[in-house]
Amino acid sequence: MKRQFTTFCLFLFVATAMFSCKKDETSLKARIIGKWTVNKIEVSGNTNAALNGTFNYTVNDYMDFKANDDDQVELSLNNQRTIGTYTGSLGNDFTMSFPEGISYCTTSTLTTNQLQFTAKIDKTNIVKVYYLTR
Repeated sequence: MKRQFTTFCLFLFVATAMFSCKKDETSLKARIIGKWTVNKIEVSGNTNAALNGTFNYTVNDYMDFKANDDDQVELSLNNQRTIGTYTGSLGNDFTMSFPEGISYCTTSTLTTNQLQFTAKIDKTNIVKVYYLTR
C-alpha cells in the first residue's frame, strides 16, 4: 500500500510540474511584453491644436512593457521617462495608466516586430495612435 501511495504521489508531482510550467505565448500581454521602439504617435482631440498632429521619434525613444509582477510600462520620449502600468483585457484590448490618465487601448497590428494600437484617454477627447517596432 505504501508503494502504491508513493507511486501515485510521484505521478501527481510530475503531472503538476509538466502542466503548470506552460509558457503563455498566445495572450495579448505575452505578445506585447518587451521593449519597442516608438516610431511615431498621431495625436488628435486636444483642445490646444498645437498638441495635435503626428510626432516622429528616434531609435532612442521606446515603450517597454515589463514582465514583472507590477505590470509596469516605461515610456521614454525625447529623454523624458514616464512609468505607468498596463493590464491585459479580452481580445485585442488593454489599458495603460500614466500620470496623464488611464488610456483604453485597442491593438490594430501585432506581429513579432510591429505593434500599432489606438489609445483613448479616459474623460477626454484625446486619442493617440502609437506606431512601434522592435
